[in-house]
Amino acid sequence: MTRVKFELPADDLARATAFYRDVFGWSAQRLPFDYVLVDTDGEPVDVNDADGGISPRTEFVRGPVLIIDVPSVDDVARKVEEAGGVVLNAKERVGDYGVSQYVKDSEGTVLCLWESVQG
Repeated sequence: MTRVKFELPADDLARATAFYRDVFGWSAQRLPFDYVLVDTDGEPVDVNDADGGISPRTEFVRGPVLIIDVPSVDDVARKVEEAGGVVLNAKERVGDYGVSQYVKDSEGTVLCLWESVQG
């Protein structure tokens, strides 16, 4: 079973964070790199269990992206290709939290595969 989260692109992380906090009451926590974790219930953000995040707009993150928590990014990326999808970038380490890799599904939708660091 997998868990699905979300990622929202922003040109200005501080402005986007303020928007979602002020409009929807979300809580947010800026990480030591360009990323903001958010929880939609307004409770303090649990970095190990956040609902989603706000990231800088990139080549892959142009619109909202679903983040799918998987046991192995490598295994799922291989399955994506076998099922007609495309791997968009090399697997990347994200601080001490885990690894991610962007893929497109068979219909061209961008998804982010996420593998948490076990510890």
